[in-house]
Amino acid sequence: MMARSEEVEALRRRLAGMSGDAVAETSVLPVPEAMAPLFPRRGLSRGTVVTSTGAITVPMAVIAEVTRAGATVALVGLPRLNLAAAMDMGADLSRVAVVTEPGVDPLEVAGVLLDGIDLVVLGPDLGPGRKRGPVPQSRARVLAGRARKQSSTLLVLGDWPGASVRIESEVTEYRHVPARRSGFGRIGGFGVDVRVTASGARPSSGGFDLVAPGMGETTPGENPVLQLVAAHGSVQRPSRPALAVAN
Repeated sequence: MMARSEEVEALRRRLAGMSGDAVAETSVLPVPEAMAPLFPRRGLSRGTVVTSTGAITVPMAVIAEVTRAGATVALVGLPRLNLAAAMDMGADLSRVAVVTEPGVDPLEVAGVLLDGIDLVVLGPDLGPGRKRGPVPQSRARVLAGRARKQSSTLLVLGDWPGASVRIESEVTEYRHVPARRSGFGRIGGFGVDVRVTASGARPSSGGFDLVAPGMGETTPGENPVLQLVAAHGSVQRPSRPALAVAN
């Protein structure tokens, strides 16, 4: 039976050579187009640590966008992440490695995967019924240094000391699509508010809708991919302070 360390290394080697050349040469990993104005560089900078709290839809949308662009993703400690929903958002699952039970040291597993994988997403789970505890400052610095050295990005679901970018999100409302029979219907989408705080920049925020083209009624040949779109132009970038010139 393959040891966990050997399994992780095999996953790393399998994905390390899969990144598209165009993506490998860029310094920024893409985010959904509607969310790009919230980020100082319109995406996730390579070599940094990013945190995401709140709605799981936001990191899933990022995973979908990154893999669709030809980059690779590793998921560590996220056994309940709905990969089918990520695929509905356009994710290329052939570019995703999954370590559902990273064992007693998920940080070490994430560190190994940062060597060669574009985006490593670190969740809170160690295994059945066990959660990852707070991350010591010393370990956080080591992982941040490894991400910087390998030009990879670490996306942590939860808190992380010294993160370069923090994403906070919250589902605000669900949209119900009624069916022809009274009392029946389905969820047709929902709204989510997102706030991004980056080092050296003022916070940016925006409201977004998760929608499906045609609300499930697609034309032949159309790919019914779920998308995050800006809600009525609600993306708000902070304005620069006015400067007065002294005479």
